[in-house]
Amino acid sequence: MTIRRAGLWGLALLGLIVAFVFAKVEGGFLAWFIFSFVFIICLYELFTALTGLRYVSSERKLSATRVSAGQSLQIHIDIRRRGWWPIFWLRIRDDLPGRWAFAVQGGERVLLPLWAREFQFSYQINNVQRGVYRIGNTSLQSGDLLGLMTQQRVYDRSDSVIVYPRVVPVRGWSNVHPEELGMRESTRRRSEESTNVLGVRAYVPGDRLSRIHWPATARSGTLLAKEFEMHVSSEILFVPDVSAESYRGLESGIFELAMTTVASLMKYVYERHRKFGLTIHGDTLQRFPAGSDEALFMHCLEALAMAGPAGKTPFSQSLLRIAQEAAAGTIVVAVSPRLDKQMVITVEQLRRRTPVEWFAPMVQHELTSVQRSSIQLLESMRVPVYPLRQSEQLSQLVRGGGHHAAKVR
Repeated sequence: MTIRRAGLWGLALLGLIVAFVFAKVEGGFLAWFIFSFVFIICLYELFTALTGLRYVSSERKLSATRVSAGQSLQIHIDIRRRGWWPIFWLRIRDDLPGRWAFAVQGGERVLLPLWAREFQFSYQINNVQRGVYRIGNTSLQSGDLLGLMTQQRVYDRSDSVIVYPRVVPVRGWSNVHPEELGMRESTRRRSEESTNVLGVRAYVPGDRLSRIHWPATARSGTLLAKEFEMHVSSEILFVPDVSAESYRGLESGIFELAMTTVASLMKYVYERHRKFGLTIHGDTLQRFPAGSDEALFMHCLEALAMAGPAGKTPFSQSLLRIAQEAAAGTIVVAVSPRLDKQMVITVEQLRRRTPVEWFAPMVQHELTSVQRSSIQLLESMRVPVYPLRQSEQLSQLVRGGGHHAAKVR
């Protein structure tokens, strides 16, 4: 019991005693009327305090715990009351994340349940943004009609909501099917070789001894090495830029555009049953090995939902490290707003090992001279570049990348 409530109860008891003494001493209708009025008020306050929220229970239900950015989230609170004493007013409030402060519609309301046994309270979160959120405790507050006393009951609970990046349709990304369009060789080599020997060739310094074809060498009199069949790799590795350095001074919407780009391209690849993987180098290095199943796709979306531009390692270093560990021939799809000399140097090193495609989210209408020259250098290395000013441009991708992808040039 709080000091204020104890003081009110003491004051009520004192008033009741004074009214009773006054009625006994003075007598008459008015004196006893005053005593009766004070007695009834005290009795009402006592019943309200003893019953109130004691026999009230609540249950919270969410319309979904996994939604995409931009969607709405419905939250329902079912309240049941077992007591016989009426509840004249009831205020309900959930402990919501601070980022939802301006997205809540009807988040706090005062109800008049009176003798109702069951009633429901609903509200909506509009246009939820990407991220991982926690909805905390539910608080119920009630009191008397005179405003003298209030009661509060807190229900300990915690619900997590994961908001995936927004996914938009992707059309015209022809490089994911190069062999179908005849744009490049239909096979991509990776480091592993099969055990199938296709033929022999001249031995070159550096070949392993196990590679020497001894029967052919004996017949020809010169060292000959086995030529093995090479495996075909069609894996696509998505590498979003989450380095704090890359987004310093830029609008927050650029990072969201980057996450939307990765999620949309990934879904495009997933729906075509192509193998894909994801690597995020933030505070830690998160790797999702290549696959094509739904579980991998959902795990990758969750990782993108939790990602933020907080990585301490420059993206150029992360990209080199990730690409060196990837199987040769894997298509590396980098999503980064950086288009500068350092990135061109990094991509030039990557191209010696694996194909690279570059998606560059940006908001400005005109490219800078540095960005223009970087795109020209990348395209001269046969690296498709896709400058993106808004996510809807993903549905307008055309063969050749940056020449046609965006009108920001």
